[in-house]
Amino acid sequence: MKHVIAIFVALAVVSCVIARPQEEVQLVQFTNDNNVDGSYQFAYEQSDGQKREEQGEFKQVEGAEEPSLSVKGSYEYTDPTGQRYRVDYVADEKGYRPTVTKL
Repeated sequence: MKHVIAIFVALAVVSCVIARPQEEVQLVQFTNDNNVDGSYQFAYEQSDGQKREEQGEFKQVEGAEEPSLSVKGSYEYTDPTGQRYRVDYVADEKGYRPTVTKL
């Protein structure tokens, strides 16, 4: 029984540490362009190091009557252990294809 109580106390302490307030995240950089042809690009960076950029355009696909949206982009983030990652991706008629890199 003492072990069960000790485990619950340890879990309560860990929960308090994890739930502590985070610093307020600020937007450091932001761009957003939307064009009349339907193409676009945007990018942002936050004070916590998160980044994202993306561009999209309509492309004619062989065998399709209508153009298809093709998107390329990337984002970076830090996981709870402090490890940084970058995800580069393409999303088009072939599906979503990400590539993950540890930084």
